[in-house]
Amino acid sequence: MSFTSLTEFSRLLFALYRSAQELSAHEFQDTVLEALKPYLHFDASIWGTATLTPSGIDIHTLHRYKFSDEAMAAFERVKHQDSAAVRVTQRPRMTIGFSAEEEFAGEHQADIRRFARDFSQHHCFITSDINPITRFAQWISLFRSDPERRCLDTEVEFLDAMAPHLMQALATNRRVHLERMLGDAARESWAVAIADQRGVLYHVDSRFKELVGSEWPMENDGCLPGALLDTLGAKDERIVGAQLVIHRSLEQGLYFLKARQRHRVDRLSGREFMIGQLLASGMTQKQIAARVSRSPETIHSQVKSIFNKLEINNVALLPAQLVLRQ
Repeated sequence: MSFTSLTEFSRLLFALYRSAQELSAHEFQDTVLEALKPYLHFDASIWGTATLTPSGIDIHTLHRYKFSDEAMAAFERVKHQDSAAVRVTQRPRMTIGFSAEEEFAGEHQADIRRFARDFSQHHCFITSDINPITRFAQWISLFRSDPERRCLDTEVEFLDAMAPHLMQALATNRRVHLERMLGDAARESWAVAIADQRGVLYHVDSRFKELVGSEWPMENDGCLPGALLDTLGAKDERIVGAQLVIHRSLEQGLYFLKARQRHRVDRLSGREFMIGQLLASGMTQKQIAARVSRSPETIHSQVKSIFNKLEINNVALLPAQLVLRQ
């Protein structure tokens, strides 16, 4: 099947943006690449982000589709010979298709030619988008294993037309995932951001910057503060600072973050919070004691502590406090 009409292209775009709204962050990129395969006939892919520096390409994230660990390790050893990667960094936006044997024909490129043969990457498409100011790059590489199936000009044109939509749909998918993390009840309390594990911000609202800056000064407007980034690397998904609470979820190599000011509910221990949720659900203290295998006296003491920390005296006031922590 080949790309033949504007109608087909429109249908593919519709499916792309619908997937961005409906699929999880974990599923989205593989599903989109599967949808592209009938049009471009590739066998493996890398979809990544990087910063271009004077010393080379500094990679931030990589999504690999049927690209093995062995192939990745082998490529790391020969990437300095990758003239195609150099070509696509020469303009802010570029899409190319090439034969590995022809692209890597130089005497100094024997290792990358061998790599392409060993891992059946005989033909390749690359499309990239580079911010000319920050030098932040997004790219997609598609690898074709059939040595006889060359990259056609029409296929390069198709990928070039599709590429901005792929990258925009990915950004949309990530923002939708953030919205789902919040939930309706506590939406107004949280500010959100997406960052990679190097601290580069992919999406951030202004309130998130204000909140984070009140606890950890932001030296670079496009990156998380180093002290916060170090904390995010720990196992805890909930970070409680002097003024803020930050929740983090690590998916597809990215931190999905939500931050808010500390509230009285953050004074509760994990067990107290759990007891408070059971109490707010309508259970009696006696029922809670049976559920958690504790004495009624212990539960009564914990409930008293919960009320004191929240500065309330009525179970009816409990749900509004607890929802701020969810």
